Amino acid sequence: MTSTGLTTGAIVQYKTGNTQQAATVKVTGIRLCEPSKSSEASSSIDTERYRLSISDGEETFDACILTPELNKLVKEKLLQENSIVKLEKVVHNSTSTGKSFLVLMDLIVLPEPVTTMSNSNKQASTNICPIEMITPYLNGIWKIRARCFAKSPIRPHPVCDFDFHDTSGEIRVVAFRDECTRWHPVIEIGKIYDIMGTRVKTADKRWNSLHNTYELTLTSGSIIRLVDDPVVEQSIPDILFDFVPLRDISKHANESFIDVIGVVETCSDAVPFTNRTSNKDSKRRELTIVDEHTTTSVTLWDDQAENFDEELVENHAVVAFRRVRVAIYNNKYSLSGHRNMIIKVNPDVQEAKHLKIWYNAGGRVPTTQITTSRPVAEASWKTIGQIENEKLGRQGRPDYVSVKAICMHIANDRVVYMSCPNDACARKVNKLSSGLFHCDKCQKDFKSCEWTYMLRAELADSTGTIWVSFFRQIAEQLMGNITAEQFAHAKENNNETLMQNYLTANTCREGIFRLRINEETFNDITTVKTSCVSISDVDYSEYGQRLLQIINNQF
Repeated sequence: MTSTGLTTGAIVQYKTGNTQQAATVKVTGIRLCEPSKSSEASSSIDTERYRLSISDGEETFDACILTPELNKLVKEKLLQENSIVKLEKVVHNSTSTGKSFLVLMDLIVLPEPVTTMSNSNKQASTNICPIEMITPYLNGIWKIRARCFAKSPIRPHPVCDFDFHDTSGEIRVVAFRDECTRWHPVIEIGKIYDIMGTRVKTADKRWNSLHNTYELTLTSGSIIRLVDDPVVEQSIPDILFDFVPLRDISKHANESFIDVIGVVETCSDAVPFTNRTSNKDSKRRELTIVDEHTTTSVTLWDDQAENFDEELVENHAVVAFRRVRVAIYNNKYSLSGHRNMIIKVNPDVQEAKHLKIWYNAGGRVPTTQITTSRPVAEASWKTIGQIENEKLGRQGRPDYVSVKAICMHIANDRVVYMSCPNDACARKVNKLSSGLFHCDKCQKDFKSCEWTYMLRAELADSTGTIWVSFFRQIAEQLMGNITAEQFAHAKENNNETLMQNYLTANTCREGIFRLRINEETFNDITTVKTSCVSISDVDYSEYGQRLLQIINNQF
């Protein structure tokens, strides 16, 4: 390829029928082909044909026909004269007179390099908006000039996102459907781009942990151009860090995101395990990092765990972690990775140079772990009002809390169901006309079924009420150890009085309820579901001591 990025010699190869290799060329002309008289009467927008002239830097060829499926690129002005394109699929053909022509079946419009030298510099920079100034209320034509520092894989639907930063801040750019397919192979991590024609919207903090209230969405009219200028390249750093000393991790909330840097002292093997939530095979690896004040552990997961270079431990490399998650387990602070975390080895920042000099000079600290100032279990105690006010369960992960509450009411609309007798299944079964019970999950017929609880109850405390789901043994405990078979027997005999007695026998009693709160999406509708994982009696002595401790901590 030449310095301009064009694939020299590509046209010669294409004209000889060798079209297997993709090539980058420049579009030098576009014109609409006139329909033939035979097809004039039936011509429509779907049968329009565009003829392109292309150049590979050495030779020009003007007998290129654009497939109708790509006409929208011309109509939406995404493909224009002087556009740089990557030809992904080309078909060589010949006319009846023996003249060669090419049919362009698939192509990608590449970002155009932008130079900001001399007089064009002021003109190109006048409408650049700093990322920190972006709001939905911006008027006029504006763009951001920023470096891409993270890029997600394409997810279903399809959708992907890119994280950009300039000297003022960071922001996420999201691409859906056609824009995802168009831009994902084009945008590269580490490159600087001008981006304009985007839509500004409020960022959903369940999925976006960047330090920005807003995010950008690419549209069909969005324009992205590569900025190829040494001056601009030096003005925007590779990545922005806001380092937190390891000793200050305890000042940050559980599940928050921070940047840290340290020398890697130890590293475990990548240990395979089965994720209990997704039932998928995963891997994890434990690191120990150290700075001038203390040490802490960092857990890497899946690809990050598998791809971590163990030689970094032998070399005592300085590693920076951007957007690592704060975790608390067994009353101790640690750090945990995730798929959007960025790992930089020996980054070119002053903090890394300082740590390297300190460590090489014999710097060591005692092996200690940062602990919380009070038992972590206290942080999991909530009132029902706090569950809603703190938006628990809405951060892309479940929250577990304990509440002291009274069971006010048990709904009678759905209390028991016929379940699979296979203990590993417990799914609902259907009774067949033959008298057998069929389980769709196990794909088996059974002679009998098991009655299983699945009920909803309203819990209340002084701050509010909440509806909670109870299943199987936990539901039986709530029902005062009345078995699901007993309730089902009353239901089958239409004994309304007995069923009501069962439902009210254990209401209006206090208990400690351990709750799991999480968002679930079904048919594109997202709801917050709360279920109970355990019930215990109230130990009023312990509960009183805990209240006293909370009061003392406030003063």
